[in-house]
Order: sequence, then C-alpha cells, then structure tokens
Amino acid sequence: MTGKRAWHGHPALSRPLTIMGVERRWFLLSLTLGLAMWNAINSLVTGGLIFGTLYAAGWLAWRQDPNMLSIVAASATSRVRYDAGKPGRWHVDLLA
Repeated sequence: MTGKRAWHGHPALSRPLTIMGVERRWFLLSLTLGLAMWNAINSLVTGGLIFGTLYAAGWLAWRQDPNMLSIVAASATSRVRYDAGKPGRWHVDLLA
C-alpha cells in the first residue's frame, strides 16, 4: 500500500439530512402545508390529515429511492423539450 493514505472520516458528514426519516425539505413542506390548512380551514384534523398524508408519501419515496425527491425537484427547473398541448404538425382538434 505505498502511496495511499488512510482517511478516517466521520460518517455523519456524508449521511443525508433527515427529520423523522424523511428528507428535511419534504418534511418542512408537509409541515408548512399542514399548518396553512389548519389556519385556512380552522380545523386541526384537516391540518393533521394533510401533514400525515404528505409525510407518508415522503417517507415511502425516501424508502424507495433516497434521491428521488431531489431528482424530481431538479427536473422542475429544466427546460421543457416537448409539449403535448402545443399545436404542432400532428395537432388534432376534437369537436364535441
């Protein structure tokens, strides 16, 4: 092993940032939307239901693929290459 040096790093530095098992941005989004619905409708049950649903979706997505949520967020900033709603060469108008 000449020329190679052992590096002792801290595993906490390369671990993803999660809150209660969900990526932190998704957790804060679900918490914010739950609180907004609680304030808008004045129903704690509705706010808890919104938070619980979004938290469960984020938890399942995180367990399936930890990078899925960041890929979806990054894809929202990319340019659209094909728009099916834009009239083009193969546009068909349906009359009711």
